Amino acid sequence: MSDERLILSSAAPGNPRIDGLAVVEVDGAPLVVCTGFYTLWSWAPLQDEWQERPLAYAFAEDPRAAEYPDAENDIDSVAVAVFDGRVVVAAGGDEQAAAIWDLDSGELLRGPTDELYVSSIATVKGEGPPLFVASSGSHWDGVRVWGLSGEEPLVEMDAGSIWGLATASVDGRSLVVGGGDEGVEVWDAANGEQVASFYVDDGETAYAVAFSQLDGRPVFVAGTDSGRVYVFDLSGDEDGDPIHEPSAGHEGRINALDVAMVGDRAVAVTGGEDGTVRIWDLAGGRQVGPPLTGHSGSVEAVVVTTMQDRAVALTTGRDGVVRVWDLTL
Repeated sequence: MSDERLILSSAAPGNPRIDGLAVVEVDGAPLVVCTGFYTLWSWAPLQDEWQERPLAYAFAEDPRAAEYPDAENDIDSVAVAVFDGRVVVAAGGDEQAAAIWDLDSGELLRGPTDELYVSSIATVKGEGPPLFVASSGSHWDGVRVWGLSGEEPLVEMDAGSIWGLATASVDGRSLVVGGGDEGVEVWDAANGEQVASFYVDDGETAYAVAFSQLDGRPVFVAGTDSGRVYVFDLSGDEDGDPIHEPSAGHEGRINALDVAMVGDRAVAVTGGEDGTVRIWDLAGGRQVGPPLTGHSGSVEAVVVTTMQDRAVALTTGRDGVVRVWDLTL
């Protein structure tokens, strides 16, 4: 039974649709940041406490802002980092470019970039001040790396439409993987150099991606609009085939995924349009146990983290409920 894995479920105030989810550790405990419908909340799962987090209007410094006194931030993609003792949030949405705030004060640290319409945003893994990477999907091509200051992006990756992003530190390099209409591409975040590119089957789009490891080798995982999960070996030949046949199970698009090491076993957790959450063994490509059910609508976000020394997956979506699942195998 899928409910045997359910540890906790909690509804955001008002049960609005949640589109974006990110997790950061604060004072040794997970803090969940989620957004949707022009609002950003934090949730402390160990206390089950929700807090709405008002953010300064992203376009507040724009001279035209005075003409729209009731304007709100349109944010549905979110990423977080801890820097100098404060939680920094980067977010954007369907009609807003990426901007950066201090979570506690709501202060706008960096105004929005020129490129409106953000489909995905992620925190770049690495040392030093936080960097964030953003893509659009349909309105502008490529991927941009942004810091806390400066008017121009630090790095630009040349690519087509990119819908999903993930980052990792691999052999001392900060890498970015993006999934889109033309398959999956990997870049070096420091200079924008393309490291590898791989293709899913014709007619499929990769909407969700993540990095992992198998037997010490870097791999990445892609979930597509056909509901299939691909695993590619980053250390193999460019344009190589997936390490095994794509895994299938979801009915419809995979919207989000994340990965975890559970013991010595690499797994992926996917959330789909069909409202289910599924766990996959990456080495063999097999689904682990039955689908995890309970969400009453499409699952829009999946994040894997550690809670009280055990691996868990946090999932949420259109029903406005965050569910915490035990990943112990």
